Parts: sequence; C-alpha cells; structure tokens
Amino acid sequence: MIEAAEAGKQVVVLVELKARFDEAANIIWARALERAGAHVAYGIVGLKTHSKVALVVRREGRGLRRYVHIGTGNYNQKTARGYVDLGLLTTDSELGADVTDLFNVLTGHSRQTRYRKLLVAPAALRSGLIDLIDGERQRHLEFGDGRIVIKCNAIVDPASVVALYQASSAGVPVDLIVRACARFRPGVPGTSETLRVRSIVGRFLEHSRIFVFGRDERERFLHGLCRPDGAHNSTAASRP
Repeated sequence: MIEAAEAGKQVVVLVELKARFDEAANIIWARALERAGAHVAYGIVGLKTHSKVALVVRREGRGLRRYVHIGTGNYNQKTARGYVDLGLLTTDSELGADVTDLFNVLTGHSRQTRYRKLLVAPAALRSGLIDLIDGERQRHLEFGDGRIVIKCNAIVDPASVVALYQASSAGVPVDLIVRACARFRPGVPGTSETLRVRSIVGRFLEHSRIFVFGRDERERFLHGLCRPDGAHNSTAASRP
C-alpha cells in the first residue's frame, strides 16, 4: 500500500488502533502510510472495527472494475501461520458496491445502514442472521427440508441461542461447529433433539466463520468475520 501511494495511486487505509497486541505496530504503520501519502482513518467513535476487507478499483477498458477480498483473519503474517482462516476474493458487482459503501461509512463519509449482500454490525448482522435462522424454521415446518450449519468461534448471544433452539424444536437439523463457548444443551426432548454441537481442537487455531442455510438448490452460504452479538463492533458477513 505504501508503494502504491508513492506511485500516485489513491490509497485509503483504516487502521484499528485498539487491536489486541498490535497497537504499537499499527501506530507505526499508520504513520508510515501517512508519510507515503495514504489517507489513514481510525474507525468510528464508540465502535471497534472488526471487519477485514480490502477493495481494489481498477480502470479496465472503458470502465472501472472492483476487486474485493473479505477475510476472517487479519492481514498478519504471524497469525497466518497458525490460524485457519478463509478469504473470499471476488469481482461480484453487488459485493463491490457494498464494500465501497462500507468504506464510506468507516471513513466518515456516509451513515448508510442498508446493503445489498453484506450484513454489517451493529445495524444488521444480528437481526439478519436471526431472520435466516427463522426462515429455515418456517421452511421446515412447511416443507420439511430446513437445514442450518454454523462454524464460528463462539455462540453466546441470547437472542441467537433462542432462535437456534426454536429452529431445533421445529425439527430443523442444526449442526454447530464452535471452537470455544456454545450456550446450548443438545438432545433435550422437544427442545434441541436435532441440535448437535462439536468443537475442533487441533494443530491450528480454527478461526473461520461459515454459515449455511438450506440445502440443495436453496443452499446459501455466509462467510466473514461474524459476531452475532456485534452491538459494539463494526463487522461484516457476505452472502455470495
């Protein structure tokens, strides 16, 4: 990014100064970026910026094309050696427009809360996930083919826990792959008979977040850095 700024490209970087263990390094890099001519922003007052997103806009032919990367981990060479993370690299036009809008919010140029494919906390991530969970519950009651699979760090948000219990009590198969804390009692008759919880503990830290709703041609995936409770975070999940 410094090389791009020095080459005359427009570079905007949002640096999270509250990042755990990385505060000093982030301040150093932020100053280096500013010296190179990059515009450095530090997020929204009162919110921790938790999303990991990159946007490259290029002039190709007669128009502009957006390249978007949405990841579950930091752009950090040390954690990349020990974390299992996912990254979505896409030229999807709607995701490109959404990420452009998101950067406008994070840099203070917009107060937008509605997006095409992104679910962004604190405005819409929790409610969007609960709506998807409830949609599978209603689908299963009507057609019997609901399905939910979630892989994440933890599920401790009361509203999300209740929604998943309700889905299971309606008969939806619910598979939760949770690395840390999950506030559930699976196998309770009439409440969580179809709910299974498991954890993966291995050589690498399981850090990826994947949400699957539906099956076969209805199957929808969400990917990103998701915290359903995100009341004090600016996070994002994408719906490719």
